[in-house]
Amino acid sequence: MDIKVNILEEKDCKKVLKIEVPSDRVLVEIENMYSNLEKVAEIPGFRAGKAPRGLIEKNFKQKVEKDVLEKLIASAYLDALKEKNINPIAYPQIADVKFEAGKPMEFTAHVEVRPEIKLGKYKGIKVKKEPVEVKKEDVEKSLNYMRERQADFAPVEGRAVKEGDFVMIDFQGTAEGVPEDKLKAVDYFCEIGSKKIFPEVEAALIGSKVGEVKDVPVVYKADFPGKDLAGKTVVFKVTVKGIKEKKLPALDDEFAKDLGEFKTLDEVKKNIEDGLKKELEQKEKTRVTNAIIDEILKSVDFSAPQSLVDNEIQHLLQDFEGRMAQQGVTYEVIGKKKEEVEKEYSEMALKRVKAYLVLDEIAKAEKIEVSEEEVDGEIRTFLFKMGKEGDSYKEYLKSEKGRENIRNQMIQDKILDFLLKNAELS
Repeated sequence: MDIKVNILEEKDCKKVLKIEVPSDRVLVEIENMYSNLEKVAEIPGFRAGKAPRGLIEKNFKQKVEKDVLEKLIASAYLDALKEKNINPIAYPQIADVKFEAGKPMEFTAHVEVRPEIKLGKYKGIKVKKEPVEVKKEDVEKSLNYMRERQADFAPVEGRAVKEGDFVMIDFQGTAEGVPEDKLKAVDYFCEIGSKKIFPEVEAALIGSKVGEVKDVPVVYKADFPGKDLAGKTVVFKVTVKGIKEKKLPALDDEFAKDLGEFKTLDEVKKNIEDGLKKELEQKEKTRVTNAIIDEILKSVDFSAPQSLVDNEIQHLLQDFEGRMAQQGVTYEVIGKKKEEVEKEYSEMALKRVKAYLVLDEIAKAEKIEVSEEEVDGEIRTFLFKMGKEGDSYKEYLKSEKGRENIRNQMIQDKILDFLLKNAELS
């Protein structure tokens, strides 16, 4: 297609292209569209394909112009990119469209492109590496956590609820005489003293016996995030259905054997220590690589494409909302609006995008690549580790998107390893 392309503006990562399609090309597309319609158009009083051209133009003018416009913009835009050797990173914004039969069609395309990055120093970055040490109390903490998971809960008979008991209750909250569905639960299992329920309810449960029903008033604070309950008094009708006490296993070799992988308690402790050490080493590696990236970013100056920043903000926001959903929390509960959280994530998103672009530039400079064979190997390793659970990932990992995500992660890992090997760690 013979088109005219002028770059009206270039600023940061944006280019504004003025594109003109010659009038004869516009007429050809319009004529082709009507010719195709003449063969299939159905108009009352005429058999399909037999309606006169004038009537077809009268009935389908708007549709033809719309379809021709969309087709010409799409094809002319791609030709303009090729002519000016432009590689966009997002869909363009089309504006200032001028379209009239018999005249050239004109429009502007606002395009975002990758910034030109002049790399500064990225080898020999000086970073202090902190020693990794597993503390005895951390091993004990992990051991006690495992012990808690192996605990038995024995039913309690003949006595009332006391601190440390686990109690099965039903409850229904009533605000101003109206039962609230969101303040209702059946077979709710809670630990007395864990502070996971209202202290007024905990206090009322101590001394209660199975079968007892208590009405417990709870005053919600005036600044409670849920405005429908803020400042109100809610009466909880609580029914005690069962009492259990936790029985912890002794920390001995029998405990180790019950875990199924060990013969002695010392083996368990050694396994915990090794696992904690690997975790600490990975955290330290992440801290060091982040410090290296921070130093590299100080040596470069460029603007990040806003579309990439916006996409990263949305990814961060989706992760945040996913965590909230798992915890049963809403924006109202945390006392923030979605827009406020987006603003808080904007700086993090900008830094992530800049880091990604700089690392990608380093990969090009150092010819860091990942072969298809390496991607295949990584997928096989992943599926082997996942076992049967890996079956649900197979189709995704066969797709180009799945392979591309694996490839990108592998390249990033290679880049970070390269930076670590070429840093001056003290």
